[in-house]
Amino acid sequence: MSDFARLEEKLTKLRQRERAPGEGRKLKGDTADALIAALVAEIDETILPRRLTLSGGDMAIHLAVANRRLQAMLDPAASIEGAAELAGAALPDAEDPSVPALRAILETAFSKETNFSISARRLDVSYGSDIGVPANLLARAWGVSDAGPAKALAPNDVLSTFLTGLGDDVTAWLRIEGEEVSDQTGSADRLASLGEQAAIFLDGYFGKFEALFPADAKACGTVIAPKSGSGDAMMFVEIGEVSAFVAAAPDKILPIAMRWQALVAE
Repeated sequence: MSDFARLEEKLTKLRQRERAPGEGRKLKGDTADALIAALVAEIDETILPRRLTLSGGDMAIHLAVANRRLQAMLDPAASIEGAAELAGAALPDAEDPSVPALRAILETAFSKETNFSISARRLDVSYGSDIGVPANLLARAWGVSDAGPAKALAPNDVLSTFLTGLGDDVTAWLRIEGEEVSDQTGSADRLASLGEQAAIFLDGYFGKFEALFPADAKACGTVIAPKSGSGDAMMFVEIGEVSAFVAAAPDKILPIAMRWQALVAE
């Protein structure tokens, strides 16, 4: 098996690694509105009946979701006023007064604490697949914008601009899209060793990403440089669904990092 085949096999395993049932992951967003939008996105991706649990600080909110519909709030969050009245009651449609009332409860919770995790378990009650508010109507009722954050360039173009501007400052780079190495520059030997280094780095990076970046990371850059000697420094950059590994002399890596920072700065 070639070095790149091993790297792509590693990427496949890491990106497809499933979480244990009920294992939490961060709900991305640093404001109440952003967290509500992220929740609507989660609902839109949930087909099977699931109990979604939002946990933050001393608060826990449990929602029944199925068929891309928000069906009900389950156990009340005792510390949030108005939650007990809604607990267990199915949401009939987007016009029901419970829909804005539930948004107000979520806004209260997210205004108190923005560090929320979300987990999913099999739903142990049944509301029927056609019960609840579809995610698209929920987004409209809750004032969630369909537009993403404004950026001058799409993630693919940001990375392309970064890599094409590196020129002779680097000894090698690998561009990664999903589970494949889509482009590369450098000698065969340096690319081979960079691929091995990338596989080792990603094994720890994907496993600890949410601990390293508790807020919405958007675009990331990580530099690893030797303390001494003549070995190359390595930089990993990621934006959207694309990423790259760059190898360069240690005295070149700081200007490269600054170039990336300037390119992705909002």
